[in-house]
Amino acid sequence: MLRPVGCCGRIVSFAETGDGRYVITLTGIARFRIVDEVACNTQFRQCRVTTKPFAIDFTAEEPAVDRNAVLRTFRAYLDAHKLDVDWESVGRASNETLVNALAMMAPFGPAEKQALLEAPDLKSRAETLVAITEMTLARGAADGPPSLQ
Repeated sequence: MLRPVGCCGRIVSFAETGDGRYVITLTGIARFRIVDEVACNTQFRQCRVTTKPFAIDFTAEEPAVDRNAVLRTFRAYLDAHKLDVDWESVGRASNETLVNALAMMAPFGPAEKQALLEAPDLKSRAETLVAITEMTLARGAADGPPSLQ
């Protein structure tokens, strides 16, 4: 399914697997909104896009983030799943790195990941991340012990 918002990225590494697949690592550059799809006879879909709704992606400005709420929710998630983390590294991470890394690594479904991508700025993304994580934790508590499946 083609979503209305996506992200363009730069390939920073890739490796071939033994079975003919590739493992590709991208660094996000900017989000975009699809204006329209271009009719073409290629193997890949092509679209005209605009980055105007996400102009903030091109600035170094970092909106205020409730870092304590992000860390509190992250800790609760880790505790619920009996996971540990290098808290020293977490403490050194900027708000942007912390929020975006957690959003990327979070084991959420496509709809939740899309909501994180579409958040208008870092503050909104952090608030969305906290809300989705709290809902996941609440659902897990209602369903019994949490699992990683």
